[in-house]
Amino acid sequence: MKTYPSNITKTTYREEETTFDGLVQRLVEKALLNVSEPLIETVVERVITRKIADDTEHPMEIEEAALLVKKSKQTVYAYCSQGKIPFHKSGSRNIFFRKELIEWLRSNR
Repeated sequence: MKTYPSNITKTTYREEETTFDGLVQRLVEKALLNVSEPLIETVVERVITRKIADDTEHPMEIEEAALLVKKSKQTVYAYCSQGKIPFHKSGSRNIFFRKELIEWLRSNR
């Protein structure tokens, strides 16, 4: 049987210490304190890239396309105006498809 500190009630202790979400949150917070910022950025980039890779026919906007081709948004806009990159117009927005961008990358590098 678990004993509780005298200044914490059983209910408070259970709510703060033994809920699954509370335990996970505390473990993640402790782990992140020991992780370098470049590593966190790398993980976030991989998650975003994997999300893009999971949905090949999902139309992408400029931000996702720029991440995929590893160029700035301004460069991708310039490529669009010069006809150097495959894209489609949807009103005033440029829309991209992953499959077309990958084919473009392979043929231009």
